[in-house]
Amino acid sequence: MRNIQTLQIKVGTETVQAPTAHEGFLLALNDARLDERKNVSAVFAARLEAIAAFLVKNDIDGRGAVETLRQEADRIRNESEEIH
Repeated sequence: MRNIQTLQIKVGTETVQAPTAHEGFLLALNDARLDERKNVSAVFAARLEAIAAFLVKNDIDGRGAVETLRQEADRIRNESEEIH
């Protein structure tokens, strides 16, 4: 059975509907997911910048860049397997 109870709260002269505990939990979970996505994106962008700087600093050609990117993909894949 689902809890579909909603609460009415008087705010000034208006009555508004407050989120239930279930809705509040879902909102908090959604906020946490968005925050995690932002963090992952920031880390990924920083890593791409570091790879680009490495390629330029070491004057690596196209084939070397491809190999470097493949190694990085392997590193990321291994990290994701460790999480599960």
